[in-house]
Amino acid sequence: MNTKNVKYKNRVKPLLIALLSVFGSTAYAADAVQSVQFQETSAPHGEAEMTRVHSNGHVAVTRGDGSQYSLPLAYHVLYRSGEEVAGWPAGQIVTGEGKPLMISSHDELAREGRGPFYAKGPDANSLIELPARAGKQPALFLVSHFEYDTDAPAVGGGEAKVNLYGKLPMAINVATLARDKASGELKATRLTNVDMKAVDGLWTPCAGEKTPWNTHLGSEEYEPDGRTFERTPLEAMNLYLGTPGKVARDGGANPYAYGFITEVKVKADGSGRIAKHYSMGRFSHELGTVMPDRRTVYLSDDGRDVMMGMYVADRAGDLSAGTLYAAKWQQTDGSNGGKAQMGWIRLGHATDKQVRAMIRSKVGFSDIFEHVTEASYRANPAQYSGYRPVYVYTGTGGVTQLEYLKLKPGMDHAAAFLETRRYAAYQGATTEFTKMEGLTSNQQDRKLYFAISYAEGGMPAGKNGNRPQDDISLDDPNGDLVCGVVYQSELVPQAKDSMGKPIASQWVAGNTSALITGSNKSAATPGSSQYDKCDTGKVSNPDNIKYSPQMHTLFVGEDSNRHLNNFLWAIDVRTQQPTRLASAPIGAEWTGLAPAVTADGFAYIMANVQHPGADEDLSKYPDAVKKDMAGLVDKRGTVGYIPLGQLSVSAH
Repeated sequence: MNTKNVKYKNRVKPLLIALLSVFGSTAYAADAVQSVQFQETSAPHGEAEMTRVHSNGHVAVTRGDGSQYSLPLAYHVLYRSGEEVAGWPAGQIVTGEGKPLMISSHDELAREGRGPFYAKGPDANSLIELPARAGKQPALFLVSHFEYDTDAPAVGGGEAKVNLYGKLPMAINVATLARDKASGELKATRLTNVDMKAVDGLWTPCAGEKTPWNTHLGSEEYEPDGRTFERTPLEAMNLYLGTPGKVARDGGANPYAYGFITEVKVKADGSGRIAKHYSMGRFSHELGTVMPDRRTVYLSDDGRDVMMGMYVADRAGDLSAGTLYAAKWQQTDGSNGGKAQMGWIRLGHATDKQVRAMIRSKVGFSDIFEHVTEASYRANPAQYSGYRPVYVYTGTGGVTQLEYLKLKPGMDHAAAFLETRRYAAYQGATTEFTKMEGLTSNQQDRKLYFAISYAEGGMPAGKNGNRPQDDISLDDPNGDLVCGVVYQSELVPQAKDSMGKPIASQWVAGNTSALITGSNKSAATPGSSQYDKCDTGKVSNPDNIKYSPQMHTLFVGEDSNRHLNNFLWAIDVRTQQPTRLASAPIGAEWTGLAPAVTADGFAYIMANVQHPGADEDLSKYPDAVKKDMAGLVDKRGTVGYIPLGQLSVSAH
């Protein structure tokens, strides 16, 4: 018996059936595929494998009619940063007037980057299929947004490069795709930017997903700190608006206009229309994931000392009005990543129009909160009676530290939707989560999965410092939690909030436990890279996650500074056994993870390679890596996919 093949067969059941459920297609019955088997990809070795996308595995498919085929797990490029598709450069950063930006905002040394800029950070993908017109194939589009550009030469010349993170507005591209009828191969034939003027531009988008109603649900993370940018111009967005040197009250960019969930609807002509959902709260949105009721949305918060959100829309398929909640981690066990009952604190109800009106009124941080430093409070506590201690990530430009806040009369609504994280902490919600990344749901088993890429800071026991709460206290005797955790929460009906009032959702996260945890590499770990700090054979620092329900399989893309090459994994949630599918070039992360299937049965794993070989991401490695090996990397970001073949030869 070939035990290796048995192992792979047990790991990988009908994967493509699961992909159908992830994508939401109803074109194929569950028996369209009998079986799918993966041969695992090895960890990369040598410069050739480590400096480009590497996969040497295969996928073998047996269709419902008994026919079979086998394909290599090959990564296909749709386009790269700066590459022109029908005359438009991918990831090009523009002003509100649609003109290419030629100078960035300045860095801490007052240096400006020289454009034009083509963002090297492609992130979330949504494969949008519109109904076929008479005699034609269905129209197929890929919505991809760009998180950031890495660096650029400084204006004035010289060898110095300017770090561009947070120094530019960002972009969303819509690619029109052609699909080969025989092979299913995809090709980008047209590329356009989504016009952002209606929402004041786009700030640092991160992960996302396709909604059940066929739109792209995106995000804005690392929101600008409201207190800092009340008095300091937000120059990255002033570049977009054409208002250099101005703060919001003088007509410049308003920090409260950024840090929201975004939604893009694609039209038949390939253009996109964007909305920001201001009623879903303002914080460092990694993404929102929609539950089967099309109303309940879970919201992850990327940063250190952050929260977890839940939004319940008033109407199914309409995220413009609803009620916002923040999680309370009520720990029952600190071992093995921890266990807890998740409680929910109601922050408020709002409509997008109401919150947008507050932003337009130019309300500022000082209108919402009184604020004093820890030192000032401790020097005279009596003077600051009524102030509450808060320790949270404050956003780009701010400083995460203990501060004391007092809500001004009548400002609860503004605080809940414009200073959501601070207000959540003010109301007692848990804000000790670190690097809360991907979210996805297992609808069959009624579970929510969420990734904590690095469980550090206030999460391990004994590391709480001067944080006013210690809700999360995880045992970590070997320091393994720095390699990350994926949690699972049971989704229950008829739940109540912290005040005992019913929550209008049948999909409320309750009992929570660790599904998988990473671990540090030991000297005896076989097959490990000499450069990896976390076990090469395990998931490290999970970021993008998507779930395939029929196979009980979680797909995970890494974003790790503890694996030199980040891996793409498939994990059976019952056995917790990981199967490596591919590796990214050194310094890159996997983003835009989106299993998908078209109406005529072709299946894909959409996936992007972000910031390959970036100086910042390789700075802590030896010269053999950050100089010699990095010189072999194509440093453009890549939008692409792994094809999995045609599941069935008939459409229905």
